[in-house]
Amino acid sequence: MSILDDLFSGDGMSEIYGLIWIGLGIWAAVGLFFYIPAKRKLDRINELEMVWPDVLADLAEELRAGMGVESALDAIARSRSDRMGIMLKAAVERMRDDGFGMAMKNFATKTESPMISRIVSILNVALGSSGSFATTLENISEEFWEIYMLRKERITKTQGTANFILWGGSIICPVLLGIIVAVFGSGKAGSITLDVKLDVLNQAMFFYMMVLGAGGVWMQSVILQTTKTAIWRMPMYMFLATTVLLLSLKISIV
Repeated sequence: MSILDDLFSGDGMSEIYGLIWIGLGIWAAVGLFFYIPAKRKLDRINELEMVWPDVLADLAEELRAGMGVESALDAIARSRSDRMGIMLKAAVERMRDDGFGMAMKNFATKTESPMISRIVSILNVALGSSGSFATTLENISEEFWEIYMLRKERITKTQGTANFILWGGSIICPVLLGIIVAVFGSGKAGSITLDVKLDVLNQAMFFYMMVLGAGGVWMQSVILQTTKTAIWRMPMYMFLATTVLLLSLKISIV
């Protein structure tokens, strides 16, 4: 407990703040436990959505060459060695018993992608209509690719700003505030004497860092559209921000 006592030895940092900090650490550990599988799920969905336009374009090409839907999907599945290929192989196997509609609906459910699920629903309707299924596939592939590229471009342009907001709130601000308190916390600035109540100031900054950590996560998540994992990342950055503040308050300016 000597490290903890030293960390909270500043003015106003009573035992209750140590307990709050420990609680944040436990909450952060729980958040990390749930965040890792949630992040992996998002990565899997993004991986499938990235190659889905290629699958649709290849399927349209095979259909125009005279192949049936099942044979075309089977050929595409065999030509791919990624996750999409594995899932398509399973869909083709089920298609032989349940038909195209049920097999592709099951495939869409397993991808866990709302975008892929919507497109599969459109394909099921198009297959039963009198229009050209291959033309529908080509149009959907082009539209889906444009949407994906627009979303990727937007994320690329805004990612730097979003990350600056996150890391600025959880690291840069705590360090700067700690240095300011280290310089002026003595109540003297040259020949000027300041009336600084360090206990109130330190307590206010502690809670302010919690707000900055949580706010930075949510602002970044809204910008990058990753709000599904924000609830699990929030306690981690709240804990990081308060820890950085406590350490920066120990900076000694001679």
